[in-house]
This record gives sequence, C-alpha cells and structure tokens, in this order.
Amino acid sequence: MTAARLLPQIQIDERAPAAEMRAFLGRDRLMAAYALADLDPESGERARWWLARREDEAVACVLLVEMLPFRPCFATGDSEALAGIFREAIKEPRLIVAAPIPARPGIESVYRFDRCDRMHRMAVEIETFRPRVAHAVVRLGPDQLDDVLDLYGSASRSYFTPRRLAREVYFGVYAGRSLVSAAGTHVRSTELGIAAVGNVLTRVAYRGRGLATTCASAVTEAALEQHRDVVLNVRHDNGPAVAVYTRLGYRTHAPFIEGPAVRRAAWDRLAKMFGKTPG
Repeated sequence: MTAARLLPQIQIDERAPAAEMRAFLGRDRLMAAYALADLDPESGERARWWLARREDEAVACVLLVEMLPFRPCFATGDSEALAGIFREAIKEPRLIVAAPIPARPGIESVYRFDRCDRMHRMAVEIETFRPRVAHAVVRLGPDQLDDVLDLYGSASRSYFTPRRLAREVYFGVYAGRSLVSAAGTHVRSTELGIAAVGNVLTRVAYRGRGLATTCASAVTEAALEQHRDVVLNVRHDNGPAVAVYTRLGYRTHAPFIEGPAVRRAAWDRLAKMFGKTPG
C-alpha cells in the first residue's frame, strides 16, 4: 500500500483493492452506481481511485474515469478526508464532479464549481417497473453508429464508439431513415447487477409524442433483464422528466450535486481554507 499522511489520523491509499472500494461504495450502492460499474473491468472504462482511511477505517473515496476527455469523477464520504484526497492526490485541472450534497465542502476547498446542478438519483427494480412502449423501437449497435452520431451531434464522436454501442444497451425510434429519439445505458455491470440509464434525447421536431418515454422504457426493461438495480439522473427542477420516470416506476433515491469544476490556484485554496473568498 502507498499511503500519504495528511492530517492526524487520515491516510490516502491510491492502491486500495477494488474489493475494498466496492465494499465502501456498497454502503449506498444506488448513489454510487456509476462508480461501482466503473470498477468492473468489463465496463471498458479506465478508472483510478483513492480511498481515505482514519485509524484503518475507510471514511471517503474518489473515483476518476480517465479515458473520457471530460474527466468524470464521483466523491463520497467524510468531508475532511475528501478535501485531503482532492488536495494531495488529484491534480486534474478540470473535472466533472458528482457527489452527495454533504461532500460539497470538502470538494470546494480544492475545486471551484463553474456550475453546480442539484440532481436527483432515481432508481427502479423489476418489482416496481411499469413499461410504456408506444412506438416501434430498434436496438442500436455499432451498425447504427452514424445514425447515433447524427442524433447526438459531432461533439459526441469521442464518446460514442463501436465498442461502446456494442457493450451498452441502446434503443431508438426511427422516422423513415432518420433516428429521431434514443436512450441508453451510460455504464453497467452485470457482475454487480447495476446499470445507469441516460442520454435520453429526441429531436426537437418530434418532441411531445412520448418517444423519449418509449426509448427510456425499452432500455430500462432490457437492463432489468440483466441487472438487479437500474438508476438514472435528473435535474431536481425538471418536473416533466421526473413525471415520466415516475410513471415508469422509478423512485427518487436521494439528491446529489453534479457539475464542472476547476482546480483552485494555491492562493485561492488558502483563502478558501481561511474563509476569505465566497466562491
């Protein structure tokens, strides 16, 4: 183990076994769904993680997905320990951070949110799922990559790859030869029995017809065939989306925060530590 001493009784382990990370994240597996799936070697994501301990007890962790250009990371646990991880171990200039609300002070002592969205983590199980498929849906795979890129835009080219479409679960609705609506899983782990639904998008001209509901329902149903828990994220103030997911049987598990964050300069971190800056 490589451990760096921070404050009294707090140590960071940058080589903690994945099983230990899973055990800590498993205390709230629905909130930590993305991170748990990213720990699965079969997910295809390349992740690094840091586990903080106080007197040999795990108290906080951060997981960073390195292969995606926008650098998503999940942080949870003791605020003081999280501050130590972000200060001493993570040097990325920019991150997309997701975390339970109590983790925010520790994160903001080192990183400044450019935008901090209040989100809801919603979840569904097979017992509560209520399918609503009102249109003909098609399973999307590598052969439909060009259609997917046309729907989501050229900026999504680094994210959508043949390998991702082969690995994840995507469904779409076509109007003629044009893919007009789609949804899929961001990440999933059959070993851990968990999947995250997202990328729900419908072309503007086709909105209001229930296409997004159909796609989200089809993805959820397929995901539940292989995973015990299926989750998704939605902004807390997006009432129409919350209503759609509620009709499908999703329930709100817990609130969290998410947004792009930039690493503070050294002087800014000191000023923040001593309460000299409002941001």
